[in-house]
Amino acid sequence: MKLKFMLKQYLEVNYGDLDKFLTERFSFDEEYEFVAAEEVGNDSKTSINVEPELSKWDREHIEKVLETKKWECCQTRILLCYLCEQGEIPAGEYLISVSW
Repeated sequence: MKLKFMLKQYLEVNYGDLDKFLTERFSFDEEYEFVAAEEVGNDSKTSINVEPELSKWDREHIEKVLETKKWECCQTRILLCYLCEQGEIPAGEYLISVSW
């Protein structure tokens, strides 16, 4: 039996750099924390598909974020898709690396 696999291309980002970038870009009152927001552990990688499209639900969430300057759990994809829609980052598969 042969091992089946798929070759993929990613935009790899360090979680600390992502935290600083999102905090600055959205002017969050408290620093963004990818590890807390996505509940991931040390020595892990999380894949996020980023496209320049937001659903009605996503748009409601991003409008709340822009108004309150506060982030909530599990919003990293929405934040990145919004930035992609605004032309600030490219679309693609992002691989967020966590290691401390």
